[in-house]
Amino acid sequence: MGFLHNLKLKFAPPTIADTEFGKLRFMYIPPYPERSYWECEWTFPGTENVISIGLPGTEAGPLPEARDFYLGLPERMGIIIDLVRPQLSSECKHWLGLELPENLEMVFRLSGFDLQNPLAEPLEWSVSFESIGEKWISVTIPFRDDKPGDAVVDT
Repeated sequence: MGFLHNLKLKFAPPTIADTEFGKLRFMYIPPYPERSYWECEWTFPGTENVISIGLPGTEAGPLPEARDFYLGLPERMGIIIDLVRPQLSSECKHWLGLELPENLEMVFRLSGFDLQNPLAEPLEWSVSFESIGEKWISVTIPFRDDKPGDAVVDT
């Protein structure tokens, strides 16, 4: 890519209207173009949660594998919640001084997903939750395929 084109991508990123995700904005990473992605605020299906996602892709659009990953999340959400519940429970007790209720949406809201490379094996991705209420914490749980890693907490 030419110098002027790279500047345009950096300071006037292209946007597209996507039928499933809404408005997407291209985030070009100049030193590592292969890490470029499309970002958006997506109303997660079945909820009213507006979450942040980044779909790896090129200037032409998100990779089909990234689209498939995100569009498959709503049907997997019950399994994901079961996998992250022990860590959310531990962080809830540690940081908020609360027992995590059966309905975790009384304490946490889904805030985002991140997918590094939809073609990688193992697949590395993460899910994030934010507390609701007086004290704010963000809990991000990384995954390798369907195995959760250690939670990362931001306060």
